[in-house]
Amino acid sequence: MVYDTPLAAPGLRERKKAGLRRELIESALALIEEQGFDATTVRQIADRAEVSTRTFNRYFGSKEDVVLAHEDQLMDDLMAELERRPAGEGPLAALRATIRSLPGHPGWDGPRLERLRRVQALLRDNPPLMGANFARWEQRKERLARHFAERAGTGFGFESRLLASTAFAAIGVALREWAGLPDPDAEACARLIDRALRTINEPRGGQET
Repeated sequence: MVYDTPLAAPGLRERKKAGLRRELIESALALIEEQGFDATTVRQIADRAEVSTRTFNRYFGSKEDVVLAHEDQLMDDLMAELERRPAGEGPLAALRATIRSLPGHPGWDGPRLERLRRVQALLRDNPPLMGANFARWEQRKERLARHFAERAGTGFGFESRLLASTAFAAIGVALREWAGLPDPDAEACARLIDRALRTINEPRGGQET
């Protein structure tokens, strides 16, 4: 799967594919914002991007996929940065440090953040889309739980799943709060997520260890 995260210098073919992915995502977001999720079809999205439905289907399996691909991409960015944290850091400490570093990450530029805000608004207003995203959240939580287990040196199971689920719930609350701000920039996003993670880590106001 080709993403538009500038982690390496892509060739011309890769840049074209990433550009078309962005165009399909933008077309889907615009159409759903204009006429609603249920009324929007794959054909309309492809027409707006000036490609065939066959081309659309080479990139995405459904209209849900094209909208939620942005969330998947952000998860890939987050996990890539999390893997770079020192091995001695605990799971939540590493996650918080990663979140705090994201405003300086090239993948969290203005256009990407604006797409994140728009996707959050669509999820809030479209229950079918929210349901599709929930299934993906379960997969993302499993991915984070496995990383937490590896980082903590424990077996993958109840504890790592519980910690990942709690972290994801906190991030979800923070993102919904962030999307409603008058100026939802990268710093505000990182600050709210860090605050949410700090809150679950210090439920009684204690100091993080």
